[in-house]
Amino acid sequence: MMASSHIIVGAATWTWLAARFGLPPLEPLGLGLAVLGSLAPDIDHPKSTLGSRLKPISVPISLVFGHRGITHSLFAVAGCAWLFSESGVHAAYSAPFLVGYLTHLAGDLLSPSGLPLLYPLKRRRTFALPIIKTGGFSEQLVVVILCGWLISGLFGCDWRGLLQTGAWRDAIALVDEAENRLSSLRPEGEDAAPTAAAPWPPRKPAIKPPHRVASAACGVCG
Repeated sequence: MMASSHIIVGAATWTWLAARFGLPPLEPLGLGLAVLGSLAPDIDHPKSTLGSRLKPISVPISLVFGHRGITHSLFAVAGCAWLFSESGVHAAYSAPFLVGYLTHLAGDLLSPSGLPLLYPLKRRRTFALPIIKTGGFSEQLVVVILCGWLISGLFGCDWRGLLQTGAWRDAIALVDEAENRLSSLRPEGEDAAPTAAAPWPPRKPAIKPPHRVASAACGVCG
């Protein structure tokens, strides 16, 4: 996935989870940590969005492990969780980072290259569900659908039962009432069947030939 897609998915996922667990979903620090976590695995690439800003860290990791190596494994997730736990970081700060990190790995799993989730135990074993092309239309479609579903869930919208909700019935009743009011304002006879429309283009009236006028005898008979 592109960096922008990772950011959008990471932020949307954390917003949805925070609302589910009673945390402020739009709290700036939590969103920022989720975005940071969604970019963190690509620290192993010096030209990535995060790696280009942290080259003293990115370059050595890239030289030792390469791109999509240890930072794209479950070992890295476990290492981050252990580090946060040992350093005493509050869960309100570590959770959004880890959520963003996991969404990055989930997004990369959908690309043909896949991920070495068991690295360093099995370096050459990659896992993939190749349904998107990085930077292609398929990636944009997946991001739009996923984020749309997460945002709709954030606002309590259940698309499967939308037609049975009270809000939907109220909206239909409001439309019906507006239509009835408009109908009452129409002049009488407006609803009558319209007369047949004149043909277009209009036909020219047939020109009647002039009456024959009896010519007077000139008195000269031939």
